Amino acid sequence: MITEGRLGARAVIVGAGIAGLAAAAALASFFEAIEVLDKDALPDTPRPRKGVPQDLQVHTLLKGGELAIESLLPGTRAALRAAGATEVRQTEDVSIWERDAWHATRDLGHSQLMMSRPAFEQVLRRQVLQLGNIVIRDRTAVDALPDNADMTVIATGRGDTLLAGIELPETVLGIEVSYSSARFAKPARFRGEGRFIACIPQPPDDHYGLVCPVENDEWLITLCSRFDDRVPDDLDGFWAYAEALPVPDIADRLRKAVPLTPIRRYRIAEARWRHFERGAALPSRVLPIGDCISSFNPTFGQGMSVAVGHAVALRDALANCQHGLDGVVPAYLPRAAEVSRQAWSLAALVDLEYPRTKGERPPNFDKIVQGTEAMRRAAALHPEVQLLRFEIGNLMKPDSAARSGPAARLVAREMARAGGRSRGR
Repeated sequence: MITEGRLGARAVIVGAGIAGLAAAAALASFFEAIEVLDKDALPDTPRPRKGVPQDLQVHTLLKGGELAIESLLPGTRAALRAAGATEVRQTEDVSIWERDAWHATRDLGHSQLMMSRPAFEQVLRRQVLQLGNIVIRDRTAVDALPDNADMTVIATGRGDTLLAGIELPETVLGIEVSYSSARFAKPARFRGEGRFIACIPQPPDDHYGLVCPVENDEWLITLCSRFDDRVPDDLDGFWAYAEALPVPDIADRLRKAVPLTPIRRYRIAEARWRHFERGAALPSRVLPIGDCISSFNPTFGQGMSVAVGHAVALRDALANCQHGLDGVVPAYLPRAAEVSRQAWSLAALVDLEYPRTKGERPPNFDKIVQGTEAMRRAAALHPEVQLLRFEIGNLMKPDSAARSGPAARLVAREMARAGGRSRGR
């Protein structure tokens, strides 16, 4: 028997990562019972697990992702803080060297929470289980689509096999990104520092570096490269790679930091967007979420936030359901595609600036790059542009917001000024 206000008796989610847990929160108000199935043994403490091979790397929850998970699971932000997440103020606690200059230090009125992926996932599991009608079953491999559920959500990540046989149009970029990370205890002079640091080069330079403050007053430090470069996985080589970055801040922190884990390397050859919204029909009442739809260059930190954005799109499709459960998937897929589109456009723009990236560049690619550079320069001069750039990059506002309003006029003025300088040469 279905309780009044519910749309179905039972929903099944395959995959208990960030996407699967967010999907469970989205479904909780609409189904009597929800089962989340995962092949891994899920740890009781914040430990890495086999099914998430990149979980020892830096993960960031963009501000838009944080707001989205709070809307799905009120109280999650407080739970993350209680579990030791570091609160990083924008931009007082942030040092970003981008291309040729440091970002301006201003109070943007926002802060972000940073912690390790295993710790974040553990908090989210606890929050989801508190809803009362959700069961998580680990050590449960799923080799075929369940046939006894009113709705099935596939949250098995970029290596999904359950929907792999569906013919779909895809957008693929050959990005060849590799990165290496380790967790460190801070030396005495940096204890208590909650600073996030990023060194982002000017293409075609492919040497990146990130310092992320996490729980227990520790750091996750990631060094990145592309194509034939490989970040060393020995400590001396890791430090030498950081020393070669154009700013000293990351190497300074590594100099006396104590490694708590081995240096782990991770590589991703392609960014891939499967266009379910354009393809043949999915099996009835089955839908994908998270990396099953779109997986990006991980160094942009979009994956967790996009997965949560997909979950919000699912909740909204269920809430506005006009034709029963059979209408949910057609309503959901375009919403999820829009979440993926904005994140993809932001990451792909940078990826495609590297000549060796394989993928189709739009005919007006050079003009798009010029506009992005104009916005970056305008952000250094004008607080309102810096705020808008943060909000778009953190998936809080649509990228269309850059095309209208006072901040957009400041960007247009900077672009015109740059054009005048070019003609004067």
